[in-house]
Amino acid sequence: MFRHSLGYLIQWLHRKDRKPLLLRGARQVGKTWLARELARAEGVALMEVNFELRPEFKRAFDNLDPKAILQSLGFMGLNPPHGARALWLFDEIQECPQAVTALRYFFEQMPELPIAATGSLLEFALSQAQLSMPVGRVESLWLGPMTFHEFLYAEGRADLAEHLTNASPFASESVLAAEEAAKWLPSYFFCGGMPEAVKTWTEDHDTEAVGRAHLGLLQTYRQDFHKYAPRIKPSLAEALFLKAPALVGSRFKYSHVDATARAAEVRPAVEALEKAGVIRLVRHTSASGLPLALDENPKITKLMFIDVGLMHTALRFSPAWIGHADLLAVHRGAVAEQFVAQELLASVHLGEEPSLYFWARDALNSQAEVDFVIASGPRVIPIEVKAGATGSLKSLRSFLSSHPSTPFGIRLFTAAAAKHDDIYSLPLCYAGSLQQHVPRWATERIQ
Repeated sequence: MFRHSLGYLIQWLHRKDRKPLLLRGARQVGKTWLARELARAEGVALMEVNFELRPEFKRAFDNLDPKAILQSLGFMGLNPPHGARALWLFDEIQECPQAVTALRYFFEQMPELPIAATGSLLEFALSQAQLSMPVGRVESLWLGPMTFHEFLYAEGRADLAEHLTNASPFASESVLAAEEAAKWLPSYFFCGGMPEAVKTWTEDHDTEAVGRAHLGLLQTYRQDFHKYAPRIKPSLAEALFLKAPALVGSRFKYSHVDATARAAEVRPAVEALEKAGVIRLVRHTSASGLPLALDENPKITKLMFIDVGLMHTALRFSPAWIGHADLLAVHRGAVAEQFVAQELLASVHLGEEPSLYFWARDALNSQAEVDFVIASGPRVIPIEVKAGATGSLKSLRSFLSSHPSTPFGIRLFTAAAAKHDDIYSLPLCYAGSLQQHVPRWATERIQ
């Protein structure tokens, strides 16, 4: 199974200034698999310390001295083969917060030793143990569901994935490539990018088996709610989790979770699920400059779910929708917006915590909203998502007129690529390639 992030990990392994690496993200997005694949690809021995399967490993971290830790792990049977280069993996590190603290001392005292760690719910584990992240002593890689490009690789269509990334969408040969790639979108919308679901789907394209995989993943997330305590009410976390798929793309209010609960009760549940990677808030920004967070309005947000495939299963969409012409129109076009959100999150530099922003103007008789805004170099680029081949671009043009330093806007829709003055219209399948194409277009426009 191909993951773009493997290349980043290989570079990390060979860097001289390497720090212990935390692979972060929601449960079941492939963090452990990625570390194992790194060891396999680079031919190093993987010393796997799984704190969930082998809780006795926690005892080795009663002492934070790296040499003492490795000696204790050796007593418990973890000894690298003689003469072999080893990669140490602290798996499910949130189960042993002391191990997070120990990463600092591995960096300071044994920087030559490559150490990776996987973790979900890290913030909650550290806060309960009254410990903090060793800032400056570790680096992080944020991992999400598999992208549409990675899905194409899994389906044996690496040619399409590479063309979408490397070739201009406006080249004549790109018309056919985009049409072929678009044929795979309905399958991705149904399957999503959770590795277990993708593996199940590519084996025999059994929609019922994929549905069972989705249900198992959804249940796994629900079982985590008690781990957020005592910071939140598990009942509110579960209510948000159950309602989130139906709220995708909409303006989010705490009353959506429980109309009778106080905001002070709901807010921690929202923060908890976002930190766990189960939901993602798209925050409002005036987009008057960079960074986008500088002009953020935390009171105005939209909500996205972890994965488009899980969203469909949670909403009980029938697999019969695969290939249906009106699939994108279902659920107010939220399918397209969820898809684009996932692609944009995955295209952020892997060493940066991803975030999403949108722009809106709510003035009387002058309302406008652009689904996403991204930063490209020193420029802000607005992105409008359309579930069909047509639709008004009034909001996009409104943004461009009120932000004169913005060189162009982007429409993602279901028709062929085209350029009209300061608006670039692209097929939806290019959502994950924007970070490759936009910087070049911005330079061309400015020149």
